[in-house]
Amino acid sequence: MDHARTLSCQRLRGSGSNRGAQCHHAQLEMGGVLMTIIARGTQTPRHCRGRRKESPSGIRRQTGTPYVPYSGAVSSADAKSALHRDRPPIAIMGVPFDNVTMRETVAIIETMIASRRPHYIATANVDFVVQAQTDVELRRILCGAPLVLCDGTPLLWVSRLLGNPLPERVAGSDLVPLLLQRASEKGYSVFFLGAAPESAEAAVARVRAQYPHLNIAGHYSPPYRDLLEMDHEAIAGRIKAAQPDLLLVSFGCPKQEKWMAMYYQSLGVPVMIGVGGTIDFLAGRLKRAPLWMQRSGLEWIYRMIQEPRRLFKRYVKDLWSFGWGVLAQCFWFQILKMRAEGPKSEFRSSKSESLVRVPVSDNQHPNPNQDHNVVPYKQASAHS
Repeated sequence: MDHARTLSCQRLRGSGSNRGAQCHHAQLEMGGVLMTIIARGTQTPRHCRGRRKESPSGIRRQTGTPYVPYSGAVSSADAKSALHRDRPPIAIMGVPFDNVTMRETVAIIETMIASRRPHYIATANVDFVVQAQTDVELRRILCGAPLVLCDGTPLLWVSRLLGNPLPERVAGSDLVPLLLQRASEKGYSVFFLGAAPESAEAAVARVRAQYPHLNIAGHYSPPYRDLLEMDHEAIAGRIKAAQPDLLLVSFGCPKQEKWMAMYYQSLGVPVMIGVGGTIDFLAGRLKRAPLWMQRSGLEWIYRMIQEPRRLFKRYVKDLWSFGWGVLAQCFWFQILKMRAEGPKSEFRSSKSESLVRVPVSDNQHPNPNQDHNVVPYKQASAHS
């Protein structure tokens, strides 16, 4: 067990990419989360964007493209040209979110599967952002993820306040049914990992009934334990034997993100997605909020009514921490914006004050390249 714990820690520390390490070092050098917010502004910092490793498939994390159904093989060059960077990502309280729509996300995932290279995807909500303020490993993992999706309407609102609006919410509970449909059409194999055993079995049964042609490679609900106490060899053995194209991980945040960062390279699954409670939605154990509540950002109230014991305390903490964090980021964003615009306005005012319009007599012969009605301020005072 000690050897497994040491190996897991080493994998966790070694996961991610240069972008995550650069973000982490920058946060430590600047003195904490607040100074990181000040330095980052609205977009992901340049030193984190520019030095981030490109994935082996050629897919960059800040990508966007109209949805085009995948057909045939896709090379690295095709992935680079098709998934070009249209919109820059935005950092909200230090967590970078990719500026992509739902259709673009499905297209990116299909290209990831075609590349046969391992990737992991995070569907981050407000709770992710709050936990990342105190969990350095989670923040580093999110900075190094090939794709971080916006799974929360409040995050959309904040992105608009910061001047780099995200196009729409890409919730895991909405994304997974679309991926299952595409997997049924394209022949991708899917593996369900996590959730309670009864929820996983019910979800698999309902998915098979809804998508009869879907290739379900398997499902496994390991006993509930802490991350480093889990039987990782048993989990890895089942996944390697199944060889799925798409792995849906439902351990909850931050456990599922840390597990994916530890094992996504060694397992070789093309796409791992942390889906949280989506398997419970597929099983019918939990119900989605009405559409009007989802669009208005009130789905959390509906969720809290269904699971008050588990969610009430968490939502109160998230509301307090997220609210103050957003206020701090917006405050410093306005200060930096005013500082950036200050020198320009002073330059314009000084330039306008240096010129005075005075009439020019006919016997004078001004420079033909000059405005005949404008003379330097010193000349104007001499005439007066």
